[in-house]
Amino acid sequence: MRSVGRQEFTAMPTPAEFIVFAVQQAREAERFGFSRNECCRNLKTALHQHWQNKTMGLHGQSRKHEIPRSKAAKDLTLRECEVEHAVPQMEIVNWLMDINPLTPEAVVALLEKYFRVMLVTKEEHARLNASGMRSKMPKDWDRSDVFARYRLVGIELIAG
Repeated sequence: MRSVGRQEFTAMPTPAEFIVFAVQQAREAERFGFSRNECCRNLKTALHQHWQNKTMGLHGQSRKHEIPRSKAAKDLTLRECEVEHAVPQMEIVNWLMDINPLTPEAVVALLEKYFRVMLVTKEEHARLNASGMRSKMPKDWDRSDVFARYRLVGIELIAG
């Protein structure tokens, strides 16, 4: 049993426990004076390694073909596609930084709802960038449709 902050964890940390630890470190760094972007680098790494890779199983080049695709990216090679987060990673990072109480269960609930990766075409990726939606959700977003920014720029999803 290990203790992180006020929380006790089992001998082998779960992905959510790694993320809780990374959030705690990021909060401490932010209190010290680092910018949100600077202090959240380890948190972003934890999200990639412990959620996307270990929980979702979407890691490395060998599994990239399993990432859901937009309609336009359906028959393209992996080189012709870009990996995209449906809800930008920095939005998720900000929510994690503000989560209270910070528990593995709260982290899992947030990530299961909002952490989605997609393969889109390079043109669709450029459209997101040009629209100003590269790293944020639409202003009127109600947090219900995780694909709202894709719909805003006309990226069609494969039904299923």
